Amino acid sequence: MDLLQSPDEYLFNLYTTSSSEARRLWKDRIKESWDNKCAYCGSEEDLTLDHVVPHCRGGSDMTKNIVCCCSSCNQSKGHEHWKLWYIQQDFYNEDNFNKIEDWMEPPAPILYRIRRRKNINY
Repeated sequence: MDLLQSPDEYLFNLYTTSSSEARRLWKDRIKESWDNKCAYCGSEEDLTLDHVVPHCRGGSDMTKNIVCCCSSCNQSKGHEHWKLWYIQQDFYNEDNFNKIEDWMEPPAPILYRIRRRKNINY
């Protein structure tokens, strides 16, 4: 099953039956997308989810703004800008930095070709 953009989208999925199950699946899929490791330091212990751009700075609850994160990094980062915080850490890793940047890229828009409808007179 593909990773959907928000927990609400899982409600319309046949695999789910309730909003709590939808939220659990959504969180699990995000963690699986990061191989159950912290996006910042790579730890596999005490994993949570982190808003890369916090709500107080205009961040959303959409999948592209949420990464798997250990509690330690989540608390340390707090409301700071993630890039400024991350480059100051001893565990800074350019590959992880690029993965987070790629993760946050908005999905490509789905474009439809619209054709003029031909009027057929019978």
